[in-house]
Amino acid sequence: MLTKTTQISKFSIFLAVLLLSCAALVSRAFAARDILCLNCHMEFREPSKNDHGALGIGCNACHIAAQDKKHPQQKDSVKLIRDVPDLCYGCHKKSKFQDTEIHSPVAAGKCTSCHSPHRSAFDGLLRCDPPELCYGCHDRTNFTKKYRHPVIIGRRCDCHNPHASNYPYRLSTTINEGCIGCHKEKRLGNHIVSLPKGKIHPVEGTGPGARNTRKKISCTTCHNPHSSNFRKLFPKGRVCRICHKYY
Repeated sequence: MLTKTTQISKFSIFLAVLLLSCAALVSRAFAARDILCLNCHMEFREPSKNDHGALGIGCNACHIAAQDKKHPQQKDSVKLIRDVPDLCYGCHKKSKFQDTEIHSPVAAGKCTSCHSPHRSAFDGLLRCDPPELCYGCHDRTNFTKKYRHPVIIGRRCDCHNPHASNYPYRLSTTINEGCIGCHKEKRLGNHIVSLPKGKIHPVEGTGPGARNTRKKISCTTCHNPHSSNFRKLFPKGRVCRICHKYY
């Protein structure tokens, strides 16, 4: 005679096998439906560098057939389950896109202006690599002047969060901390020309003797963070005249 413990164990094994069998059936059902889609959407049969994780769930994770319309004969016969960006937030945590400073495409819910919803040859499912991607909205000439900050050459726009941030200009941290992250030797500000009596020009705050105490300075007061027609990324030839009047 089987003990109660043995009976429970056998039932548990039976239940596990049943659940796995059901999962396999569901998986095959998704696969069959997706294969039907691939009969027309042949591009998804080709290998890709980066696939959206949602593709592994199935087409119907994001798409649904529109009522009273025949697919593919009628236009808009397939639609999204929900509008973007709410559809994206079904998997992606919404709070990551809702800080104080929000990138305008994110605020407008235009996720697919930067990201391919299915697959991409670029990391992050981007439509192309930065900074070329950024130039789709931002004027290229502001970043390609005679002297360019090395951080924007190539594919790096790492100073900014592409979605949202609690710092101005969607920076990943404060302006000066961001600069010091690479320019560690400048942490003490002693690269600034010495003032009389051995004083060092401040690189943040208002500084002693400032005429306008509401105007705070930072690294970007004297250096353009992107590009400039003047050496050392100065925003103008006589950079001191930005704050000081002299003859």
